[in-house]
Amino acid sequence: MDAVQYCHQMGIVHRDLKPENLLYSSSDPHALIKISDFGLARFSTDDLMTTACGTPSYVAPEILIGRGYGPEVDFWSIGVILYILLCGFPPFYEDSNEVLFETIKAGQFEYPSPFWDQISEPAKDLIRNCLKVDPKERFGASQILQHEWMTSRNTPRVDMPEVSDKIREFNARRRLQKSSHQRLSTDFTNK
Repeated sequence: MDAVQYCHQMGIVHRDLKPENLLYSSSDPHALIKISDFGLARFSTDDLMTTACGTPSYVAPEILIGRGYGPEVDFWSIGVILYILLCGFPPFYEDSNEVLFETIKAGQFEYPSPFWDQISEPAKDLIRNCLKVDPKERFGASQILQHEWMTSRNTPRVDMPEVSDKIREFNARRRLQKSSHQRLSTDFTNK
């Protein structure tokens, strides 16, 4: 989140945040995490961006609607990433992009049992606030960084070994379906 906040302060909107674009700087478990792949990034000005781009499961609703959008699209992607890191699969997943995009635009996602049974309410609250359909209601960098789940040392941490297995399964499925879930082009009608 610090890196995204820094990018936004420098006027850069990434527009394609996803786990594959987050890299450890070394093999040390406490290494810095760096953001990669700025191929879709744009310098943000006072004008809203309009290019339809991103990776389907991580793209914010305002990009799909086709109205202008701002840096808030990165905070939506962070909500999706947090969801995946906590349970091993994305909040929005459909076999067709058309159905996926409708689900995203409606902001329809759940915390299914048993995968979310041991996840704290503050973690769920943070994700809910990142995945607000209205970008004006969506948490920004300072709200995310100051959220109870991010700052509390009392938030219970539970080992969840099944999450690693779920992430591996998700990545295997993603690789198999890569041909149907390519990066969005500027024309959604063909996807």
